[in-house]
Amino acid sequence: MRSAVGTGAGPLRTLLPVSWWLVRRPELLVPVAGALLLTGVTLVLIEADFHALRLVRGVGLILACAWVAAVDDPAGEVTAASPYPRPARTGARFLAAGSVVVVAWAACSAAVQVVVPATPVLPLAVEALALAALGLAVGAGLRAWRDIHRPSHLAVVGLLALALLTNVVPQTYVLIQAQTWGPPWEASLIRWAALGLVGLGVLGLATRDPLARRLAPAAG
Repeated sequence: MRSAVGTGAGPLRTLLPVSWWLVRRPELLVPVAGALLLTGVTLVLIEADFHALRLVRGVGLILACAWVAAVDDPAGEVTAASPYPRPARTGARFLAAGSVVVVAWAACSAAVQVVVPATPVLPLAVEALALAALGLAVGAGLRAWRDIHRPSHLAVVGLLALALLTNVVPQTYVLIQAQTWGPPWEASLIRWAALGLVGLGVLGLATRDPLARRLAPAAG
């Protein structure tokens, strides 16, 4: 029953409306509203040319924290008996929350680029996506391997700690570049992309169906 229902795009189409009701909580909506407000206030009241880079990076971190709220699964023990496997349920929550986060990011970055056209919003999106992937990976790992049904608060703390660490890494592995051109900038983007791929890899492992994880060693 589960394999028949829980494969393909059908489950996601069915689960997305329900998942939106699950994720539309203050943990998602308040940071999104805060990111939009921060962008508007900075662009209108503060010298935008000087703060544009920091603004976009800050907005990316805030929205990554908002996206992490989607890892919470307070009804996980009940929904585990549904015909939809955990990867489908988790993916639907991530997509529902991610749609709000991506729209907010697009609005904020577009507003910044209108006021400060030289702001490299697309490369900065790589940083934001990497942070989001790492935050989701931490939360999904806590859910899968520590059986915490509401790990978003711990995951946000972990994500903020990771963001702080990016500012103190050795110069050879610097991630936060003030210079947005040339080889140092390109190297930092490659490092961010690598971190994002690591996050996606951990996320993929953590969101596997628990039954599949238990059967894999037996099958080997």
